[in-house]
Amino acid sequence: MLENFLREYNNNRILLLTTGLWPYQNKLVRSLLWTFCFLLELSYYPFEILLLYDHSDDAQLIFEGCYQILILTIFLVRHLKDCLNRGKMRWIYEAIDRHWSIFTDDIEVRIMEEYSILSRKLVTYYTIIICGTLLVIIILPLTPIFLDIIVPLNESRPRLFAVEIEFRVNKTDYYFPIYCYISAVIIVGSIITLGTDTMHIICASHACSLFAAVR
Repeated sequence: MLENFLREYNNNRILLLTTGLWPYQNKLVRSLLWTFCFLLELSYYPFEILLLYDHSDDAQLIFEGCYQILILTIFLVRHLKDCLNRGKMRWIYEAIDRHWSIFTDDIEVRIMEEYSILSRKLVTYYTIIICGTLLVIIILPLTPIFLDIIVPLNESRPRLFAVEIEFRVNKTDYYFPIYCYISAVIIVGSIITLGTDTMHIICASHACSLFAAVR
């Protein structure tokens, strides 16, 4: 099934598999992955609401809290949208696969291959940008810990977090659990974004190839 699609766009299938958005994977595994990712992202809301409530007089924290809530909402909408439209997404994947069998003329095949190569390049560049940014966001908060090891001071340097968040606990005492939680939310959100956005790139590119082939 989807032999042509997987030959051209298998990397996108892998991205969708990790967040439970690939409609052809085992139903139980898909449901567990999707539920885990959705609940993990959803669990971030209360802490951002606490941030807004506890620091209502700090304009900068209010801005950062609202901005994070907006980004989190985008993650969730993308994840929920593909789940609710699973049947339509399945139809799109099968239609793309079918087109590779319908268009058999050498010129048509060459045009589709050119657009397929272009879409894979765009997906690769986009993935590099997202992963590079993600790597910086994840590693940067660990800088004080690395500096404490390399250039120790009389006391530990203040701990950093990638984002502002309010847990109403001592963040120094619970640094690593908080750091791991924030990192997990960011990583899962980034994978959701990668999976959905790159599939949009593929669909747009494939549609352009069809117009070019029948022109």
